[in-house]
Amino acid sequence: MGPGTGVTSADSLRVHLLEERNTLGALLAESERQRMILERAAQIDKEAFRLLQERLTQAQDARLELSRESSYLKRLVQEDGKGAIQVYDMRLTPGEEARAFLYSFTVTQLVQGVGRSQGEMHMTLEGMREDERVSLDLEQLPEAHPKALIMDFEHFQNFQGRLEVPSDFTPTAIVIAIKPTSKLLLTTSVMFPWEPSSQ
Repeated sequence: MGPGTGVTSADSLRVHLLEERNTLGALLAESERQRMILERAAQIDKEAFRLLQERLTQAQDARLELSRESSYLKRLVQEDGKGAIQVYDMRLTPGEEARAFLYSFTVTQLVQGVGRSQGEMHMTLEGMREDERVSLDLEQLPEAHPKALIMDFEHFQNFQGRLEVPSDFTPTAIVIAIKPTSKLLLTTSVMFPWEPSSQ
């Protein structure tokens, strides 16, 4: 084997080793990238699980508090000899147009045995306008459908509608005032925080 051949073999080996080193370097870099992605995903999953646990705990606490309030109110109503209407499951979702919202809620008799529940429900929005607290009913909104909420049920009734919030008004709560026609039902009202959901 001559000197020229030896040099060529050495150069070929050097080139081969450099290529292997570059390949291994690329593989190591890709492995590190994948490790970082997996590590970040694990952190995100852990944070998402923590947030989910917090929301679940809050929902359970809210349900327990609502159950306590419902039981307390039911005892008061029974002692007074009259029935009452309970409003629950208020949902707010953004509409397709700016400042438009869809709402839905359910009403039911808190105490059975008072007959058919009939009457009206007045919905108002509580909020701020130019640093002043104001209340707007459905008639005062740019758009609301329906404008009148008529109550007529034996066990429960679902309501849903659409409303548009004025551009100079920032809502903070929704108030539902129940005005039954029956003397066996109490006039009541309930306030829900203005918390539109993304779904």
